[in-house]
Amino acid sequence: MGRILTLMLAVMVSGMLAGLVGSFVLGAIVQGTTGGIGDPTSGFITFTAIFSVIGLTIAAVLGLPAHMMLSRMGRTRRAPYVLAGLVAGLVAGLIFSGLRPDGWQTLLIGLAAGAAGGLGFWLIARPDRRPRA
Repeated sequence: MGRILTLMLAVMVSGMLAGLVGSFVLGAIVQGTTGGIGDPTSGFITFTAIFSVIGLTIAAVLGLPAHMMLSRMGRTRRAPYVLAGLVAGLVAGLIFSGLRPDGWQTLLIGLAAGAAGGLGFWLIARPDRRPRA
């Protein structure tokens, strides 16, 4: 598979994985704050779709430049990508936490989704297996 297609796939997978993880974390927060009252899967698909769109945007806008920077610096292992995902998730969480009164929950969702997205990007792109130019 060509490099461009691999990066496109990495962006799509990381965005969707971030959306899935974000939805799981939201469900856990809701269940924890309500004392387990209600259906834990209520709204799961809707929130996964919403978080995936946000995750795809963040992966394209912040993830690709981070990948280029990390690749040029020779940081092609898993940890820098997960850390970059955490930072991207933190940025997204900070942006969206201002929209909600319970901002810490939004930050937690952003951090978890960002780390999962960074890991997903690394697993698809595998920059450690590419020859350096």
